[in-house]
Amino acid sequence: MKITAIIGSPRKSGDCFKTIEMIEKSFNRISETQVEYVFLKDFDLGFCKSCLFCYTKGEQFCPHIQVTGLLLEKMMECDIVIFACPVYEQHVTALMKNFYDNFSFLFHRPRFFGKKAILLSSTGGSGLKGTLNYMKMTAIGWGFDIAGIVGVCGSSLSSNEKYKTDVQIRIDKLVDKIYKNRKAGQPSLYQLAMFRAMQCKALKSAQKKNIEYNYWLERGWLEKNYYTSQKIGIAKKIYSDFLKHIMRKMMNGKNIIIN
Repeated sequence: MKITAIIGSPRKSGDCFKTIEMIEKSFNRISETQVEYVFLKDFDLGFCKSCLFCYTKGEQFCPHIQVTGLLLEKMMECDIVIFACPVYEQHVTALMKNFYDNFSFLFHRPRFFGKKAILLSSTGGSGLKGTLNYMKMTAIGWGFDIAGIVGVCGSSLSSNEKYKTDVQIRIDKLVDKIYKNRKAGQPSLYQLAMFRAMQCKALKSAQKKNIEYNYWLERGWLEKNYYTSQKIGIAKKIYSDFLKHIMRKMMNGKNIIIN
């Protein structure tokens, strides 16, 4: 098993790092596992400039391609990606947000199907749910299957041995579940909703025949019920079709919010 851990903490020995070590230990109980720790603070990844080259021409035209290309390769070459980030002001850190911004084209041209993601966050108090939900949305938008979600309280992890033991026990159960359920099941309602949203955006660009439209056309996604050939139950299919109808009406590009 090969795992790549993308770490959005400005500290290398923080709570996220310690929790990834616990996950690595748990995987090694079952089979030899290699974890590559990728600290975003070590990469000179500039802020996304919204030049839109990744949208209109392709990700190879990104001004930061030397870094984004390397990070993309690391994610593509492993079995599982761990996205790890502490809570800063109820959200991901600036390091992690900039990482996501630089790869926003992956929502429009997803590619991580068949690859699993573990989402990890630590907090000193609140913000775990919102931070992990944002990370979940991004991972699903990129095509990942969510293998697990881990949220911990950093202060308790460092000072309370009983809490740390409980976290390790739960991580072990999660890893056992990952090994047991290696085959992809039905896409969730969340995954179907994300698919329909991006399908509507691709269909909307049909007249432009842009890179997004061609990407979807080449893969036959414009008329499909989901990216992959995973089975979809009748109830989920009806829900998915309803979402497609609603989203087509919503995506008019004329939204305004003034309070």
